[in-house]
Amino acid sequence: MPDSQSVIVLREYRLAMNAAEDEIIRRMGERWLAIERTLESNMAALANEMLLKAQAGEVVTDAMIRRSERYAILKAQMSAEIAKYNREAAGMIKAGQENALKLGIQAATDAITVTYPTALSASFNRINVAAVEAMIGKASDGSPLLELLMKDFGDAANGLVQELVNGVAQGFGAVKTASGMADGMGMGMDRALLIARTELNGAYRAGSTEQYRQSGVVEGWMRLVARDEACLACLALDGEKFDTADEMDDHPNGRCTCVPILTGMDPPEWEKAQDWFANQDEARQREIMGDKRYEMYKNGTPVEDFGIKTHDPTWGASPRIAPISELES
Repeated sequence: MPDSQSVIVLREYRLAMNAAEDEIIRRMGERWLAIERTLESNMAALANEMLLKAQAGEVVTDAMIRRSERYAILKAQMSAEIAKYNREAAGMIKAGQENALKLGIQAATDAITVTYPTALSASFNRINVAAVEAMIGKASDGSPLLELLMKDFGDAANGLVQELVNGVAQGFGAVKTASGMADGMGMGMDRALLIARTELNGAYRAGSTEQYRQSGVVEGWMRLVARDEACLACLALDGEKFDTADEMDDHPNGRCTCVPILTGMDPPEWEKAQDWFANQDEARQREIMGDKRYEMYKNGTPVEDFGIKTHDPTWGASPRIAPISELES
């Protein structure tokens, strides 16, 4: 079936949002690499100290590392650098949220407009960023972004120490061990990027849904999945309907968006992800599902059954891939 005009418009806006998001992620990634370069000499010194202990017959453990004076020096430096990084990251994300809200509002406005038979009949309330600007600089749970980002340090420190233990245990040299430590510290960056993607896309959806609510002509919306990059859970939920009082949930990193259902008009139509999936070749289907779920799919389990909803204390309701054990029961 051909896509409704609103779907075509929203897919174009989704690409624009992806580009804006990718640029912020690139800048955050480059800034983190600068931290790694700053800490490089102290990581190498700590790695060398622990390797010498191992060569002397000592067993290098997590606790030993954390008691080390060299680790205390590295930890203090890392804490200061990551705190600075998080302040900069919060600023980047805040600016990105404002842009995402504007883009989401404009996407919703255009999706409503193209749905009407003529431009003259498209009379509805339009909002501006001021209507939702209280969301800017905050996480989806209402807490300040910086407060959420500051928890990155624990992941970074734990990852660094674990990779140091691993490097020593495997007999790596100081340079290779220090490189692994930098990779382990990257767990903090991974968390920061997860927050950035989640909050940017949340702001984009918030702009769209608030425009729909305030328009006076929208009675609900439907989940529109970015099929080529979506997880199996989202593919299973493509086309899911929501009332205007509802928030459209998504998982961390999620890029689903909302297609409006206008009062008195037929719901929008498009090739749902379930049908799109059926038209993919076996290699692509196995890539998305994994071998076990693919075999279940070929034996008659519909795509819709592979998606469920769960509740996360941080992110709220989220689509999740149904566990195989539940599908088999």
